[in-house]
Amino acid sequence: MFLKKVLFAGAAMLLLAACEGGDVNINANDNSVNTDNSVSGGGGSNNPCAQYTDPDTQNVVQGAFDGSNCSYDSNFVGAGNPLTVDLTIPFITGVHIFQDSLFVGENCEDNTDCGGPPPQAPNSPTPGGVPEGTVLTIQAGAQLAWTQSSDYLLINRGSQIIADGSPTTPIIFSSFTDLVSGTVDPEAVAQWGGMVINGNGRTNKCTQAQADAQDCHITSEGQPSQFGGNNNAESSGILRYVQVKHTGFEVVDGDELNGITFNAVGSGTVVENVQAYSTSDDGLEFFGGAVNVTNFVGLYINDDSLDYADGYVGTITNALIIHGLNTGNRCIEADNQGSSGDFDAEPRAAGTVNNMTCIISAQDGSIRGDSEGPLLRRGAATVMNNSIIIDAYARVLESRDGNECSELNNQATYEQALTNTLTAFNSTINACQNPAQDDADVPAVIPGFTPTFADFADWWLNAGNNSDNVVITASDSANLVVLNGIYTAPAFADDAGVAFTVTPVAVPNGATNADGDPIIGAVSADNDWTAGWTFGLVDTANGGRLWFNPSTGAAP
Repeated sequence: MFLKKVLFAGAAMLLLAACEGGDVNINANDNSVNTDNSVSGGGGSNNPCAQYTDPDTQNVVQGAFDGSNCSYDSNFVGAGNPLTVDLTIPFITGVHIFQDSLFVGENCEDNTDCGGPPPQAPNSPTPGGVPEGTVLTIQAGAQLAWTQSSDYLLINRGSQIIADGSPTTPIIFSSFTDLVSGTVDPEAVAQWGGMVINGNGRTNKCTQAQADAQDCHITSEGQPSQFGGNNNAESSGILRYVQVKHTGFEVVDGDELNGITFNAVGSGTVVENVQAYSTSDDGLEFFGGAVNVTNFVGLYINDDSLDYADGYVGTITNALIIHGLNTGNRCIEADNQGSSGDFDAEPRAAGTVNNMTCIISAQDGSIRGDSEGPLLRRGAATVMNNSIIIDAYARVLESRDGNECSELNNQATYEQALTNTLTAFNSTINACQNPAQDDADVPAVIPGFTPTFADFADWWLNAGNNSDNVVITASDSANLVVLNGIYTAPAFADDAGVAFTVTPVAVPNGATNADGDPIIGAVSADNDWTAGWTFGLVDTANGGRLWFNPSTGAAP
């Protein structure tokens, strides 16, 4: 058993962040919608705002331009007025301001509503009579803001969002208080709802027979809309170089939205270089589907940074997760189904996580719970490769007792873990004062496992086909190094300065150094995929303030 002491990172190495909050001010209530495209009322050839032709009236409907920003009221689009024609949101130097929700495509609740029995075979792109849908295209560098906290962006089944930014021109979804008035606190949440994408993929909330008959219609969070189907390869569009900030409003009682909610979204959807920043609930949440995510930054997420359930089988590669000093629950929360569900439902939730760096603050008792590492429960399976889970900054800089950096809960989950097939940890470092949480709910009768730390450590060190894992227990020695700031240290060393090696396993698109060699953790200093397009990873007047940045001390 390779049991070492906890590692403490040296001086933080900082990133260059881009696209801080805007500083223009307008009266968001002083808007008009132009229906004839004349120059008066904010329309005409000098108006750069998004426009479309109403299919019923054939009138041109366009946002109002005030010389800097474009504004769109509920006559343009809203929860009661969904977008049913393709639309492009152009790049402007100002902000696109929405005074209602932006719902894309029409929702259908059941097979009758969707047009009757499906004409398509199983695995068709759309279920039943769901129309082909609407395409919302957002040009690189565009900034979209919502004035009301209860409003959000919804992509209905069969429709798509094409938000394809670049490292120098990311697309930003945020609030009026952030992008326009500039009054938002850096860690403020619930300034608007967030993003919901409904796909046609598989969810274990529907039976296989329902999926084969294209009769799967699960109600989403937020205002009622439906998702689900039988096509885990479907495409709901592109999210590339995108920031989603200050989200998570309780849209309906007891139902808070996330940064981005992926409902049965398929692997044909491209999600690359996406950041969730300051979110009341989860950063990215997956209910079924198989969408893959490459290069994710989760910063100051109040609840779980990554949350998957209900048959999700996608892969998340290169995930940099940093809890807030006094917020954050788990880096990963994985369920097969919820507390009242079938923990062995099929398809089983079996996510893969490659090259994660999970930095917990080890705070206790925030509104969402304690700051901890991954929790696998309720029958979920997980394969984790090349990852780091660490609490050393919190213990050294904040003098906090560490929280658990891994937890397996419920018998169905332990049974998955013992098979070493759907659940396996490889080349992963658990560097926490409390590496694991004992679970008294798990009966000791499970062959080969009892819920004690010694057995957990033995499982962790031998949990995969490759293994090469490390469990590192408590120490405050600054000579133990795993991270330098957010970056994986070039070499790992123990308290005597003796180097040790954790060899990465080969994974597609996994993080590398400048030489192209695979690394443990999410990002290296000499090959930084977060640079240029992310927000909040440096200290700025507008919001970047990593609590472990030595330039500002232990606290912001």
